[in-house]
Amino acid sequence: MAIRCYIPTTLTALRSTLTDVRAVAPDAQGRRLRGEEFESAEFDAMCIAAALAANAVFAPAEAETGTEAAPERRVIVAYDAPESSPAAPLTEGFELITLADVDMVRIASFHLDEDAVWDEAVQLAEDTDSSAAEDHLGASDLLWYDSSELEQLLGDQA
Repeated sequence: MAIRCYIPTTLTALRSTLTDVRAVAPDAQGRRLRGEEFESAEFDAMCIAAALAANAVFAPAEAETGTEAAPERRVIVAYDAPESSPAAPLTEGFELITLADVDMVRIASFHLDEDAVWDEAVQLAEDTDSSAAEDHLGASDLLWYDSSELEQLLGDQA
């Protein structure tokens, strides 16, 4: 049995091989839930991953490089990790799964911000601060793409 987890990443990272990534998943107790409770735990795991992705893309890049870089579009990858994947507690009810390699065949779906929402968040980050941009993304829904749409998605978002 696989563990459905959510990988916070970027479109740029998706264009290459995803290696040494962390993913958010309901903990063992959460994975035993059924019905709406289970769906809610998985949705919450995706939201945590989305928040981590927003935080990472709007982190001050100039602090590391000395130059300001444009933020990269965030992506949340729904992934079916092997049950043997190493995990550590993240927050109550959730854990962080460590994945050495991401097998593209095990990807279930991708979740991205709408173009207009992303553009507004980038503008907010430029005009105010990164927390306003992160809040803006947190208040919006992500678009769902099937795993079979990856090639088209990467081409559309170039």
